Amino acid sequence: MRSHTRLSPWLLILASLFIVPASVAIHAAQLQWTPATVVVDLDTAQNALISVSTDGHVLVFNSTDPRIVNLAAGKILLLEHLGARTVTGVLRQGPITAVATNSAALTDLVQEGTIQFPNTGSAPTIRWQQDTDEYGLTGEVNDWKFHVQSNAENNDLDYSFVAAKDLGGLSASVNGKGEMKNNGFSFLAAIHQAKLQKLLFSTPIEGTLRIDWAAMTSGPNTGIGENRLEMPVIFKELFEANGLPFLYQIGANLIFTPGLGGKKDAVSGGYEVKFKGTGGFTANAQEVGAIKEMEADPPSVKDTTSSALAPHGIVVAVNAPKVSLSFGLTSFMEAVNQLVSNAIKNKSSADAFEPRLGASLTKDTHAYFKTEGGAYVQWVAEYDYTGSGPMSMVPCTITHMRMLANSGIDAKLLGLSDKSPAKFDLYDKTVTTRIPDLPICGQK
Repeated sequence: MRSHTRLSPWLLILASLFIVPASVAIHAAQLQWTPATVVVDLDTAQNALISVSTDGHVLVFNSTDPRIVNLAAGKILLLEHLGARTVTGVLRQGPITAVATNSAALTDLVQEGTIQFPNTGSAPTIRWQQDTDEYGLTGEVNDWKFHVQSNAENNDLDYSFVAAKDLGGLSASVNGKGEMKNNGFSFLAAIHQAKLQKLLFSTPIEGTLRIDWAAMTSGPNTGIGENRLEMPVIFKELFEANGLPFLYQIGANLIFTPGLGGKKDAVSGGYEVKFKGTGGFTANAQEVGAIKEMEADPPSVKDTTSSALAPHGIVVAVNAPKVSLSFGLTSFMEAVNQLVSNAIKNKSSADAFEPRLGASLTKDTHAYFKTEGGAYVQWVAEYDYTGSGPMSMVPCTITHMRMLANSGIDAKLLGLSDKSPAKFDLYDKTVTTRIPDLPICGQK
């Protein structure tokens, strides 16, 4: 594929016309499945599926249905309204069939057809919608304690998060509060002879994000440890097209790295950013291009307050909002949890089969902040601050505030080659502040 930085005007018009509000989803036209696809209706799946492993890669069925009993490696198992999985191995024990699975691309199961959101000739189908409600979500991972809260009204979303860590003499916290307006998306995938012919994904993103951060030491410390935190999803909605579930999500992630060398240092600050526009990408068999109608106002950065005497620094990167649409393991687990929840609760049975399935159980590796089986558009606010401390001959501070937006796609979603472009830069601008504004304080 040839890479292009901008799209022709008619493609931008097309992207702006096909926007699905967060409260509306549409069926696709009739699809034809590949010869390798084994279709199991929802009633059979609900009665037969008795266990799903913790990681979702092993499915256990209690059934004599030939579609299940005759499964073999290389088949694509399509459980209607739940999702599709590539079969990598099978173990049978009486009426019990344990199936090792991995991700399936749309081109693995669709031979011919177009999936499009929206399609004005079809009726809406929303399986379910969820924000965090008034109580929010609280948890702890890698010594990070966090609380996430959101409220969706019409197509607007208010959200907030608090993340804090207290580790070996270092305390750190990041508080965020954001608003999104008119969230939604457009998606089109046209497939012919099990190969992608056309692709469109775009989403409007307009809103604000306010961040306050702080770090302090109460003695010798060895740093923050794991500096990344993948937040729980702020908002999610399950759309359905021809029995295929697609998961729309809005999320937030952060990286916080305080560099404080003193035993009693305290540093705090914050910023606010405003952004708007539409981002995404489109592709066909010959070319791929970015939809990059994105812009941001100059960031408003608070004065940093510091009691540190020695040189010190702070890095805060917040990935919010991240808007994604996925068809993969995550959408499968969400659909199963809604329609066959007992299989999730009875995960111990499938977990026990994992060692017995052995080499046939190949799994996709998880990476921080990666959208598995999905397409996404996101804003990232990167902030870094360095201070020389008052003991320096010339006390200096330098702050960089970078706003960037990008979009991308997991190649597995549509059977794209690993060489295909997977990430598109949509916006990138940095504002630097140097106090005093002298070369002795370093380069801007």
